[in-house]
Amino acid sequence: MNAELWPSIPAVLRVMAGWFLLGVGLLNLAVEADGGLTDAYLVFHLALVAGGVLLLMRRRLIPSRPGILVGVVLTLAGMAATTVPTTTRCCMAEYPERHGFPYPFLGIDDGVHVDVKYLVADLIFWTCAGLLVLAAIALVEALLPERRTPVDLTRYGGHAEPRTMDVAEDRTGENVGGLT
Repeated sequence: MNAELWPSIPAVLRVMAGWFLLGVGLLNLAVEADGGLTDAYLVFHLALVAGGVLLLMRRRLIPSRPGILVGVVLTLAGMAATTVPTTTRCCMAEYPERHGFPYPFLGIDDGVHVDVKYLVADLIFWTCAGLLVLAAIALVEALLPERRTPVDLTRYGGHAEPRTMDVAEDRTGENVGGLT
């Protein structure tokens, strides 16, 4: 395979994922707009739409490394925190204790049961939520003043080779085509 194609592969994957998320989110919202929208369903698909839009943006919002670390930690903390409370919402009705948001993916009864389909849906949701957090962090960082350490440039003044000015003849009184 041609080596110059490799840099474009991440861009193609980002655009494909963006259109997929945007399409699925909008399609599901349109299908359920006649009254079947629950709060969790609405939040899930709005997060998909927002994640798709962020992936399709021409100007990518890229936070600093500490910003990325904060965004990843907040995303993982959000998924972990929403796994703690017990819910009686949809999915896995045979398990009295269901955990996870927006879809319960962890069921506890006589043992622990993980529904992979809902786990993947929750991971996609929390990834889109993480993209929103990263975009917000990038916007805030863009508004902050520059934080680099100032550099003393006074020692760099003057000519590149100081002895050349000593060798050059004095031309202060010379007329350069009427520009004196």
